[in-house]
Amino acid sequence: SCLLSAANEGSGSQSAGKSARSSPSPTSPGTRRSLKNDNLSLLLTVNGNRSVSSSIINDKYKVGKVIGDGNFAVVKECVERSTGQEYALKIIDKARCCGKEHLIENEVAVLRRVRHPSIIQLIEVDETPSQLFLVMELVKGGDLFDAITSSTKYSERDASAMVFNLAGAIKYLHRMNIVHRDIKPENLLVCEYPDGTKSLKLGDFGLATVVEGPLYTVCGTPTYVAPEIIAETGYGLKVDIWAAGVITYILLCGFPPFRRSNNVQEELFDQILRGKLEFPSPDWDTISLPAKMLISQMLQVNVDARFTAEEVLSHPWVTVRARSTAYMHEC
Repeated sequence: SCLLSAANEGSGSQSAGKSARSSPSPTSPGTRRSLKNDNLSLLLTVNGNRSVSSSIINDKYKVGKVIGDGNFAVVKECVERSTGQEYALKIIDKARCCGKEHLIENEVAVLRRVRHPSIIQLIEVDETPSQLFLVMELVKGGDLFDAITSSTKYSERDASAMVFNLAGAIKYLHRMNIVHRDIKPENLLVCEYPDGTKSLKLGDFGLATVVEGPLYTVCGTPTYVAPEIIAETGYGLKVDIWAAGVITYILLCGFPPFRRSNNVQEELFDQILRGKLEFPSPDWDTISLPAKMLISQMLQVNVDARFTAEEVLSHPWVTVRARSTAYMHEC
C-alpha cells in the first residue's frame, strides 16, 4: 500500500503554506458515522471547552488575517472582543469535506478529551449550516518544519527541550490509549519566549484514534512512518515514538535518518523496514553519545524493544536538560 499524508488535508494548520506540503488523504481509519452537513453538531461541553448553539463568532471575536489553510478549512487569527485574548479560528467548510468527515470528527473528539500544556487546546466550538468553527489556542512561533528549514539544525540543549515537550504530550495521549499517527514537524508548533528558549505543542489530530487492538490502516507521512505500518502486520501506540525518534534525529543534524534517492518511495520503505541507523560524519561528530543512544532506542524496528514515552522522558539526555526551568514554559 502507498502511504499518503493527510495531516493537513483540509484540517488546516496555524502556519500558512501547509497545503503545498500535504498529499491526498490516506485510507480512512475504519468505518465511522458520517457527519451530515445539517447534522455536524459537536456542541457538548466536554473537558471545560465552551460551546455555543448559534453562529456568534463574529459577535464574540474580531476575525483577522489568514494564517493557514487546507483543502476544506482555513485558519485565521482572532481576538475575543471582551478580553482581548488572541486565538486561532479554524473555519471548516462542510460542503467541501464530504467524504473526509471522519478526519474532522476525530480531531474534535480527541481535542475535547485532552488538556495538556504541550497539546494545542480547543477553546470553543461553533457552527452554522455550512461551516464549523473551532476556536483554538494560538501559537505564533510557526511550525517546526519552517523552523528546521530556517535553522537547519538545533543545539542539543534546544533539541532535548523539544523532545521533552513532545514525549510529554505522547505520554499523556498514550495513557489514554490515543495514538496520534501523524507526528511530524508540520504538526508541531513552536513557542518562542523572550529569553530565547523554545518549546513545542502538538496539533492536528485528524488521524488520531483510540487503540483497542492492533491497527492496520496504512496512513501517516512516509519519512516518519514506523516499519510496522509499512509491513501491515498490525501496530499500536509506539508508532508515535518512532516518529518522535525521526524528528529528534532531524533536529540534531538537519536531515532524516532514512532517505530516498530520486523520490523512490519503495527505497525509503526498504530502509525503514531494515532500520539500519547511521550517524554519518561530519554531521554527527560533535553530537553526544547519550543523544545517539536515545535515538537508537526510539528507532528500534522491534516494537517491544522500542522505548515508551516514559522511557524517553527518563533518559539522561532528556532529564538533565529538561531540569532547566527555562523549558517549563507554557504558551
